[in-house]
Amino acid sequence: MATQDIWQRTVDLSNRVFAVTSDIDLPHGDPWPTVVTLFLAQANERLHSVKVLSDSDNDHWDSAVILTRSLFELAVNLAYIEKDANGRLTQYLRHGGIPLTHEEAEQLQQEIEQNPQPAVLGIVPARAWKKLQKMCKDLGDGWVREYEMFYRYSSVPTHAGAFTLGKTLIQLLQQSPPTAQQRAMVLITALALHLRVGEIGAKTFPREINLENVKTLRKERQDLGQSLSTHQPPPPPPPPPPS
Repeated sequence: MATQDIWQRTVDLSNRVFAVTSDIDLPHGDPWPTVVTLFLAQANERLHSVKVLSDSDNDHWDSAVILTRSLFELAVNLAYIEKDANGRLTQYLRHGGIPLTHEEAEQLQQEIEQNPQPAVLGIVPARAWKKLQKMCKDLGDGWVREYEMFYRYSSVPTHAGAFTLGKTLIQLLQQSPPTAQQRAMVLITALALHLRVGEIGAKTFPREINLENVKTLRKERQDLGQSLSTHQPPPPPPPPPPS
């Protein structure tokens, strides 16, 4: 199968993922379902943006890589919190200044009224609540490998490093946009990260998101990624479930 065909299959898979993980109503009460809903919304936004930026009409491949890196951070944080939601979620929210009690909410409201335009340094945390590498080590070897390989590479264009400038220079000199294989690979990577968020969403909202559907989508994504690596055609997608 031609790489361009795999690109289209990846786009089609992305659209099916959106259909499964979108339109979750924002819950009230328990903060964990609320946080999962917000992470899903952010993951959907990132994945859609990666798809648009990777399209051949745009060819903003580096920008797509940067947003995929952001998806990695979303997936790591949510997976890490899920392992001990009772203990870690409170720490995560408090670090971001999110009030968790009526008293904290009232105090925050008073502070806003007294100083409606606070300095950024006064409200934005100076450091992440946990080091990303430490969270990856807690989650297991697979996450560590992705951190060492994909995340380190994608951090270069994110922070304007020089390592990837040569590739960009060659593309400009030769007027050669990213190949269909490069575009498909970054979207497939983004899909893998998004579906990890989606799987946690399915566990949290079993009525709204079918976990077996998410697992099927993950398997299709793995097949597409393998076909790009081996240049072998992926198996056809399974038929849609009966309505």
